[in-house]
Amino acid sequence: MAIPGLFIDIILIVLAIIIAYVLYRLLKTAKKIALNMIVGFILIIITNLLGLTSIPMGFTLPTLVTIIVTALTGAFGALVLIVLNILGFFPF
Repeated sequence: MAIPGLFIDIILIVLAIIIAYVLYRLLKTAKKIALNMIVGFILIIITNLLGLTSIPMGFTLPTLVTIIVTALTGAFGALVLIVLNILGFFPF
């Protein structure tokens, strides 16, 4: 017995709705993560520019470790790195 064309169309529509919902949720989460990373990098740059960190010659580019930690943890990680830098434990 062959499957009617209408049944296949209904299955494809349901699959398309499920895929659209999953993509929507992933993109919504990705947008929040990207915003958090951007805020973290802005915090690092502002503290460099204001001289709050222990960098002797003013503004320098962040190290690879700083970039990776801020990219993975966002603003919270940036704040932790800033506090560690001010306390003298972590050089940018």
